[in-house]
Amino acid sequence: WTRAEERQLGTSAFTTGYLLLAAVLFLALYNVRKKFPFLPLGTSAVWLQWHLYVGIGSMGLFALHAGVPWPSGVLNSTLGTIYLVTVASGLVGLFLTRTIPRQLARVGEEVLYERIPALRLQVRTQAGDTVLQSVSASGVTTLADFYVDRLFDFFHRPRGVGYFIRPTTAQRRSLMSELTAVRRYLSDQEQAACERLFALLRRKDDLDFHEARQRLLKGWLFVHIGLTYGLVVLALLHGLLALAFGGGGA
Repeated sequence: WTRAEERQLGTSAFTTGYLLLAAVLFLALYNVRKKFPFLPLGTSAVWLQWHLYVGIGSMGLFALHAGVPWPSGVLNSTLGTIYLVTVASGLVGLFLTRTIPRQLARVGEEVLYERIPALRLQVRTQAGDTVLQSVSASGVTTLADFYVDRLFDFFHRPRGVGYFIRPTTAQRRSLMSELTAVRRYLSDQEQAACERLFALLRRKDDLDFHEARQRLLKGWLFVHIGLTYGLVVLALLHGLLALAFGGGGA
């Protein structure tokens, strides 16, 4: 099509430009569609499939429209860069949305992101109560001392940045190993409390993992949507300027 236009001494810039702008606007509509799930406009799964198809197809349109060499000028080069970054973020998101749900499914129960702080507070409270009850029942503080020295920070403080970048079970395994070593010195009453702490320690680690993975998805989506809206604005401005000045190529 574009070659036929050029053979007739025309320009394909408007043809590919209009199609590329339409593709970008359609891609942006997916986020709008998710805000109104009650409208009879097809399922979110269908929209997602078309979002992927159109997104990949737009790469070919961009190559035809921008051509070689790289677009010149501040607006055109900025628009091209934002487009490529947006596409790259979309491909990253495709990987994340295909891998993270499987990772979370292996952890166990499904946990809503908004409920994680309350669930973590519940775990922290139960851990403290378990230790206090063991001291009251046994009259010894072996388990309580270990809790204060090694487990208190784990239950009360958030994980570091490194954990949210790459969450692992290293700290969990280390603490459970230490708790297992202390277990031989515990009284019968403390043994029961120790079993409870094992379960709470695993629960806290699972909640941290859910938070880290879900936060990554939410952060990616925020960046991707922001880039998409910025791309729409620049693309519309680019199109208006092209029309105003008689429209050459990109």
